[in-house]
Amino acid sequence: MKTLLAILVVLVVALALFWSGTTTGILPDGIPKGIPVAELDPASPHPEIGLIAPLPSWIPLPDSGNVISAGVYPPQPPYGAAAVVMVSTDLSSKDFAAGYGRRLDGAGFAMRQIPNPPNLVIDAPELSFEADERKGGRVVYVTMRNGFGVRVAQLTFWDVPAPHL
Repeated sequence: MKTLLAILVVLVVALALFWSGTTTGILPDGIPKGIPVAELDPASPHPEIGLIAPLPSWIPLPDSGNVISAGVYPPQPPYGAAAVVMVSTDLSSKDFAAGYGRRLDGAGFAMRQIPNPPNLVIDAPELSFEADERKGGRVVYVTMRNGFGVRVAQLTFWDVPAPHL
């Protein structure tokens, strides 16, 4: 009974922190500076941000921001290989999405806003987008998040066959 009560107290405190926005001292000192996008060599590993293998050459990176985390993943049947790049930005979510949307358009992708996933309550995105490759079948998901004093674009890249919403 004491264990159940202790778990309940920890859960209530954690939920109170998330809902109240009282996060001072929890994360801001731990957010990595990352690597400026302009200085990132996608053809090389960057273990300092978790990237232990090169990014696929077809991936269009944004023009600005700092890559704070990245990873590549083998095919996950029925889907192809994937990569995730987390980019911190000082731009608003709409401004980042507009600029990156132009970059994606130039790389042969058509981007559209999609509804935020309804199952994300605590980590709800500000905006969500899907960018489908016009010829080729690849897809890029752009999920904009803002919290703990940092705005982050989570860029999820899927090679063919790619999941589409």
